[in-house]
Amino acid sequence: MSYLMFDFEHGHQSIGSKDKVKELFGLPLLTPQTWSEFQNTIAQIYTSTVVEEDIKLGDLVIKEKRSTIVPKNGLMLDGMILDTFSELQKKFQRTLLDKKGKMMLSQWGILKNKIDTCLEFITRIPGTVICTCHSKSSTGDDGVTTITPLIDGSSKEDISKWFDFVFYTRVTADKNTNKRQYLWVTANSEKYFHAKDRTGILPEEIPQDYQIVISAAKEANFSGCKILIIGAPGSGKQKV
Repeated sequence: MSYLMFDFEHGHQSIGSKDKVKELFGLPLLTPQTWSEFQNTIAQIYTSTVVEEDIKLGDLVIKEKRSTIVPKNGLMLDGMILDTFSELQKKFQRTLLDKKGKMMLSQWGILKNKIDTCLEFITRIPGTVICTCHSKSSTGDDGVTTITPLIDGSSKEDISKWFDFVFYTRVTADKNTNKRQYLWVTANSEKYFHAKDRTGILPEEIPQDYQIVISAAKEANFSGCKILIIGAPGSGKQKV
């Protein structure tokens, strides 16, 4: 197994040391400190290539060109982990702040475009892509509490469209033993607004086990597996 893990806020320590991460995922941990460092690292690892495919429509042949992301120099990767996308977004947002720590109105559009471009790119990376994201809860006038991704700007409204699976973390505790059970909520509801499972295979809640999700993607003949995990700190976003 070879997964490339980007750690933007020291979250890998929930898994173990850097050596433990390398042992588990087969590759060294990467810890870019700024947005530019992340971009430069990605540019060193991946490249974009154009592939032409013939699509037959009866007797008609349509030549379709599409851009494909591939690792450079024959590097073999099973996938990528970004922990957390909330912090990666913050790293770019900090480049837009003025000396008072504020953004101009026009810069919110720049933020939206940059984050969307980033999501479009990373979700075209072959294999499995896992993004973790902090959550934010809010209660409307109707008393309904909704949990959303902790992302500034309008990207938080449509971030889920880029992923095949969007899950929310949920932790339960046995009343007698206090033993905790770490779960992922896979089904959409008023509270878990972004939750989804494009395969339609998974139950409404599953144990926090990525292999369950990857197996569902394979059963559905997906060409890859793009996963977004939304949750509060300590709720198991990084459990492997």
